[in-house]
Amino acid sequence: MKRILFILLLITQVGIAKSNVDDDKRIMDTLLKYNYGIIKMTKSGDTQLLKDLLTQEAYFKLMIWADSWKFSNLAMVAQINDLRFSPIAYNENNATIRTMENWTYAYADLVKRDYALEPTTIFYKVKYTLKKHHGQWIIVAVENLQEEAFEKPNTHKPKVEQKKEKPKESVKR
Repeated sequence: MKRILFILLLITQVGIAKSNVDDDKRIMDTLLKYNYGIIKMTKSGDTQLLKDLLTQEAYFKLMIWADSWKFSNLAMVAQINDLRFSPIAYNENNATIRTMENWTYAYADLVKRDYALEPTTIFYKVKYTLKKHHGQWIIVAVENLQEEAFEKPNTHKPKVEQKKEKPKESVKR
């Protein structure tokens, strides 16, 4: 009997570990799609991908940011140079992860057909809060924790903190 209980416990633990690996991949995939979705949105105006990755509140917040540039006749031209993930912290159906992101971007003046802001390289430390919704991870909040701009292209690769975030107990959808 003890042997059967031990085997069941071992199978359960292996199943949980596999589940976390699968969730890790899904979360990182969501964040990659989100970041590349921002680039796509600024080039084409297509927001459908982002709408599927964000809660309604987070989506509208992003749209206000994008529309503010559009109403000023500006368009963002961006690329991601480096994106690194910290370990993911889980709590039931919630997760928190930090990233280190190296972006180069500029803003083009659509009327003058020239740069309104010359290309700039910036390192960001970002905290993402996600929630599992119908088996998929969606972004609930994006918090910019730190940013550092460089005038010249920078090849410095920052080290990602290995400290796990503590996810919120409950995240509203």
